[in-house]
Amino acid sequence: MKMDLPPKVKYIIDKIYENNYEAYIVGGCVRDSILGFEPNDYDITTSATPKVIKEIFRDFKCIDIGIEHGTVSVVIDDDIYEITTYRIEGEYKDHRRPENVDFTSKLEEDLKRRDFTINAMAYNEKEGLIDLFGGNIDIENKIIKTVGNPYNRFNEDGLRMIRAIRFSSKLNFKIEDNTLLAIYDNAQIIKNISLERITDEFNKIILSNKPENVIYLFKTKLLNYLNISSEEDENKIAELYKKISILNKFDKVLVKRLVALDYLIKELNINCNSFCKELVYSKKIIKNHNIILILMKEINIKELNKVKVKKILNRIDKSLFEEYLDISRVIYEDEKNFAKIIYILKEIEENNECYTVKNLKVNGKDIMALGYENKAVGEILNYLLKEVIIKPGLNEKSLLIEKIQEI
Repeated sequence: MKMDLPPKVKYIIDKIYENNYEAYIVGGCVRDSILGFEPNDYDITTSATPKVIKEIFRDFKCIDIGIEHGTVSVVIDDDIYEITTYRIEGEYKDHRRPENVDFTSKLEEDLKRRDFTINAMAYNEKEGLIDLFGGNIDIENKIIKTVGNPYNRFNEDGLRMIRAIRFSSKLNFKIEDNTLLAIYDNAQIIKNISLERITDEFNKIILSNKPENVIYLFKTKLLNYLNISSEEDENKIAELYKKISILNKFDKVLVKRLVALDYLIKELNINCNSFCKELVYSKKIIKNHNIILILMKEINIKELNKVKVKKILNRIDKSLFEEYLDISRVIYEDEKNFAKIIYILKEIEENNECYTVKNLKVNGKDIMALGYENKAVGEILNYLLKEVIIKPGLNEKSLLIEKIQEI
């Protein structure tokens, strides 16, 4: 098997070999190359120690961040390449990271510490593909399987359980039976993993082309140990699996898929807290999620008209309303009403119809000039806005002043 290496990657590997050390690309870049995907980056593994790598690439900028774990970053023409020494990891006492890392001169020792067979392959043009654990066959058979005993791998790093689900979602691969059983049996380990790391993997699952695989988080009880769900009704979980495949009909927009997932869960009366509430998200994502979810619960797209649409636009950003419309369109399969509201939005924009106080043709100074005090100004502006939303033609300064004088 031959892979086309980028010139700079080939240069790094060749230069290390010139100094009598081994070097290979390793991990995800090898997997993606076999699958025909363009790798996002290239990790390089080597028998040379960090000290030797810095000496070999002394004419280039070297960054020491990660050097305690054997990684030196070499900068070539503003591109950064991580070069990591073959290593053996010590005991994992906290299910997150090894107590110590020792360097080794054997590639096999480095590969066997990795998570899944599809990520435990190495390659260079001199030796070809190094596949000691059947990763290439597992790619052909579309299987996610740990390197060695899955119970050991998950006890080393509990996040690997969610990563198995993530790779299954990303690649549309099946999780091998023993690996899946080990996730179920070791689910309690997930309590040791930071919510930030869990959130990152969870996001990758629901933003993948197979977001329905989030169901594995329910089936394996991982969510139970995260205190997110305590649902035991397998029929409800099965029904959720049927419905959440529609997440793939949405753009890969995180807030949109989070809202849709939470909404479907509540519709099925599944005992599950909001993922947005229990995992780690920015204030902006939480705020937008909550606004759209409230719209989903309180507003029926079939009952919307222009006046109601303008009242909503007065309260929230237009983009959030459009997210709500798209979620409703997909969940309720209602293209007709979706198209109707999109037409209304276009009409409001083209006619420059007013739906906020700042777009009224009068302002606070105009009202105060008529003899009103500050206290009354806000009330009058809100009154005028309600009138203008119903009667757009009323939004002329002379007409609004007449309206004020009638009060």
